Amino acid sequence: MSRMKSEPTDLSVQDLLDAATNICGKSVELRLIDAIQPIRFYVLATSIYHLFDTGIFDILCQNGESSIKNLGKEKGLEQDKLSGFLKYLKNEGIVDEREGCFSLTAKGKSLSNFRGWYTMLIGGYGQTFLQVGEKLKKGAGWATRDATKVGIGSCEISHYDAIPLTRDLIAEIPKSCRRLLDLGCGNGLYLVDFCKAFPEIEAWGVEPDEGSYRAATELVRQVGLQNRIKLTRNSAVEFLHSDFNYQPDFIVMGFVLHEILNQEGEAGIVNFLLQITKRFPDIYIIVIEVDLKIDAPTIMQHGLSLAYYNPYYLLHYFTNQRLETQLFWEQLFAKCQLDLIAKKTTDIQVDSTGLEIGYLLKRKE
Repeated sequence: MSRMKSEPTDLSVQDLLDAATNICGKSVELRLIDAIQPIRFYVLATSIYHLFDTGIFDILCQNGESSIKNLGKEKGLEQDKLSGFLKYLKNEGIVDEREGCFSLTAKGKSLSNFRGWYTMLIGGYGQTFLQVGEKLKKGAGWATRDATKVGIGSCEISHYDAIPLTRDLIAEIPKSCRRLLDLGCGNGLYLVDFCKAFPEIEAWGVEPDEGSYRAATELVRQVGLQNRIKLTRNSAVEFLHSDFNYQPDFIVMGFVLHEILNQEGEAGIVNFLLQITKRFPDIYIIVIEVDLKIDAPTIMQHGLSLAYYNPYYLLHYFTNQRLETQLFWEQLFAKCQLDLIAKKTTDIQVDSTGLEIGYLLKRKE
């Protein structure tokens, strides 16, 4: 049976818009504003990252205010582009403009404490998110990331989570710990902070990424801790196979095992942990990982889950990393003949989701 031909309509565009408004209860403009808010926040997050990464943020913090001419001269920036960039940020309430000079607003200054999240998620994984559609295809492989920015951002974030977690777990060790081995030390910020907080500790940091290793070497030199911190550029697995002369009291692996897990498999992780305890029978092992709860509807509606953990979970599916559940890790530790001495999570004033967990482990007697 043939379809009936539709009658021609004399409705104008305005008639259609009015009809849409009557149906939805909102004007097209209001619905458009709602629909494209994610675009606004995408551009804003990227711009805040560039504000940090170009050094403009630091200059404005240091000088209080600066003209386009002086900023451009100090950082080697094109004045017309810089003007547009800062005026954009002014409209978003990040900077103020007065008589041709720009300064940070209170809102802008408050971003300083959270720089690490922008460094890691935008600088490190910004390219990853743009590759998601392409990498969904069969056989497309893994998305790329800027490992150096990931490492630097992660170390900056560690001030709020991993470092306090490690301190709490060290307090559970029933002996004095003076020699630390950090497998996956990033830009060395974590190691430097530990050595400052614990003057009796000496440390050895291992980092596979060349950029992060160089940054760590420079940071250790700047703070004058070369006599207490030794650095090696290598993967955690390869380092343990190498011939090094160091007897650590404890090993810290922050967000390292989930990378080995996806690249070496569960058997590879078991082998890796057994190798550690074979080489260092009395070693205490501190592991920090994120509990995989992307399918837990209640916890995933938490504000921090939506703002941070949801994108964090997403990127791991595309970058040759495998997050796992708390139950998975505890069963794997048991398989490796490791006793779970203590388990802690982040301070609820920083992160009340309980998704980041620190484990203190030791080989079974």
